Amino acid sequence: MPINYGATDENDNGVNSAKEITEEYISVPITRKWWVVSQKFLFGLGHVYNDLCAAMWFSYMMLFLQAVMEMQAVFAGTMLLLGQVIDALATPVVGVLADQFNTKKRWHLVGSVLVICSFPLLFVRCWGCWPEAELNYVSIWMPVYYSVLITMFQIGWAVVQISHLAMIPAISDSLQVRSELTSIRYMASVISSLTVYFITWVVLRSTKYSTSIGPTDDYKFRNVSLIISAIGIICTTLFHICFKLRCKNERKTVKMDSDSGEENLLKNTNWKFWYFLKMPLLYQTSLLYVFSRLYWALSLVYVPLFLEERLSVNPTEGSELVASVPLVLYISSLFFSFLLKSNIEKIGNQVAYLIGSFFSLISCIWIAVTIDPEANVTQIYLVATLIGAGSAITLVSSLCVTADLIGPHSHQGASIYSIVTFADKLVTGIAVVAIENYKCDDALICPQYYRGVLTYACGGSAVLGILSLGLTAIGKDKKNQT
Repeated sequence: MPINYGATDENDNGVNSAKEITEEYISVPITRKWWVVSQKFLFGLGHVYNDLCAAMWFSYMMLFLQAVMEMQAVFAGTMLLLGQVIDALATPVVGVLADQFNTKKRWHLVGSVLVICSFPLLFVRCWGCWPEAELNYVSIWMPVYYSVLITMFQIGWAVVQISHLAMIPAISDSLQVRSELTSIRYMASVISSLTVYFITWVVLRSTKYSTSIGPTDDYKFRNVSLIISAIGIICTTLFHICFKLRCKNERKTVKMDSDSGEENLLKNTNWKFWYFLKMPLLYQTSLLYVFSRLYWALSLVYVPLFLEERLSVNPTEGSELVASVPLVLYISSLFFSFLLKSNIEKIGNQVAYLIGSFFSLISCIWIAVTIDPEANVTQIYLVATLIGAGSAITLVSSLCVTADLIGPHSHQGASIYSIVTFADKLVTGIAVVAIENYKCDDALICPQYYRGVLTYACGGSAVLGILSLGLTAIGKDKKNQT
């Protein structure tokens, strides 16, 4: 009898109702409704510092290295690639160890400490790296300094991400609960990113005004990183003190029909992780996540650089534009993630992903057709709204598809999430290096380079996501037939 991997619907005989499973994962009686809400809220806090860091990393790290530290574009891209490679290599190791030792909150704490010790220093000018310093000294010392910090930061970031994701299937078998926790997690991510852009906008507006970003603006990035680090530390502390992770008790196994016997079969065959590795559907699902993350990451990296490119033509718009446009992007993302939270069960994960991909594709076409250097700023805000909508819908739905794939096998949740998230780190880093490598040294030769990046690179990610969705749908059909 073939083992049917993946979650089942709450109405099936094999899974408890949403209410029963909610009782299982909350550490206090179900009658205290306010405590149920607070526990979900506290779960969302567990990834806030990571989300704050990710928003700064993708949106402003390249801008900081190129405009403030005056690092060449290809070297700045290499720094981002290094971070993505370290993140990718650390991800599967963390996934396997977290599942083996089943200490997800401890791993989360270790990762948080690494992030706290390294991230704030990424946006501080390295000692001796002043514009008037000796060129040879700076060209050697600067990459070494930031490489060490990036390595430490990305290892910690990967540990926190995988351990926090693995808590979702460990909490409940219910697709409804998992989808809700995934949406809450993404909403917390959006709010965190909004916080970063709002703080950046306030800092840029309240400090010495400038029409562009330059070496004298290093203290602005330092102040932003210190403020968001303080917020992140508070959220992480609340998570570890107040959130009580009560995984499904092994004594409360899922009740199965006598004719199915899937749970007994899993016990008798001593189910191992390599069964998942033989599933084509696992890799098809990974592609959904990879291309949704690639679109999201490239948008975050290159929207500020596109805006800085635009400011060279329209300097009167002011440097705070690099904060206000991403702010609108994330307000849109927050709205659509909230809308998706209550409707994803009705429309289905795959249909939601398709809708989000079309939003993403339309935004790229809009940039290509109408967003020239003389275009009205209102159009840029409208495009940012579409980018936020597409990112929110595709990311949440792809994670829900992954949770569905894991099903009742939460003891391998961290490993599965590590596989699904592994490729996106490498793909994003390689894409950024390739994009920066082809950038012209003279901006006059390619004055709209980053506009092309948002059009073709992000648009290509959306198209590949749609194609991957087709493969995943075919793979699920084959699985259901077996």
